[in-house]
Amino acid sequence: MPKGVVLVTGGNSGIGFECARELARRGSRVLIASRNQEASEQAVRRIARESGEGSASALALDLGSLASVRAFAKEIEARDLPITALVCNAGLQMNTGPKLTPDGFESTFAVNHLGHFLLTHLLLSRLLANAPARILVVASGVHDPAMKTMMPHPAIPDFETLAVTGGQSKNRFDGRVAYVNSKLCNIWFSYELVRRLEAAKLASDARPLSVNAWEPGLVPGSGLARDYPPALKFIWDWILPGVARVLSLRYPTINPAPKSGAALARAVLDPALERRSGHYYPSHSRWREAPSSDLSYDVGKAGELWQASLRMTRLAPGESPLLGV
Repeated sequence: MPKGVVLVTGGNSGIGFECARELARRGSRVLIASRNQEASEQAVRRIARESGEGSASALALDLGSLASVRAFAKEIEARDLPITALVCNAGLQMNTGPKLTPDGFESTFAVNHLGHFLLTHLLLSRLLANAPARILVVASGVHDPAMKTMMPHPAIPDFETLAVTGGQSKNRFDGRVAYVNSKLCNIWFSYELVRRLEAAKLASDARPLSVNAWEPGLVPGSGLARDYPPALKFIWDWILPGVARVLSLRYPTINPAPKSGAALARAVLDPALERRSGHYYPSHSRWREAPSSDLSYDVGKAGELWQASLRMTRLAPGESPLLGV
């Protein structure tokens, strides 16, 4: 790769920033998409000091607002940016809630899945036009009940309930369950997108569009703790990153942000992944291809999520080449 522009959501901090930074070091032009424009501009300046002016730029994007996602996509079109890779990295974990978006969806589900679902559809024609291209969806090992993550298991009774509270009940919110559920949705979306692209025959060997899921491991210091109580947030932001640097040598599922971010950048640029789709690259295998959870291969649930997401985002004819497929 590098040619064109790599779009990294949540690229102003944590794994996303380190990914954007590494991509720029390797010669890619990077576009950081984030709700916090000031933090994004600071990230751009840091990257520019290392990799030169023009190596990175920023545009405002609030994945919790469907209107913002659509406005962002229109800005990409207006600037005619040659997007060749989309890294769906931005993530949210809430401690209290449910906190609803302007569209009425629970924030974790809206940001982690729904916003990325809509963004991908709106940019799909542009990615295909600039192929070879690729999409990387950042998931999490917490989606897998077989993994010892100290997080609850996924529990999705129906997608209408998921959209309201992120969990099992419309009357109860559990931020940890909402996060785990959203990460399972990331995998379902990745695999279903591959099936839909193949059915529509939109990509080809000559102009491939690869779609894969990628998992960073536990990364202290990331923005996931923004809603934590102050004492826990301090530990997460300032104490645990140093611990992770040491533990990562022995435990592959615990990683500092620079290590995970650089691995994500390699996945974006790796020529071996240019024509490989529908796979999972987790930290426990040191980012080699490995199976995701048994739940993640439920084709029926993935299809239900796809249809529910189409309804919730109100995708219209002409907004996606996959509409109706």
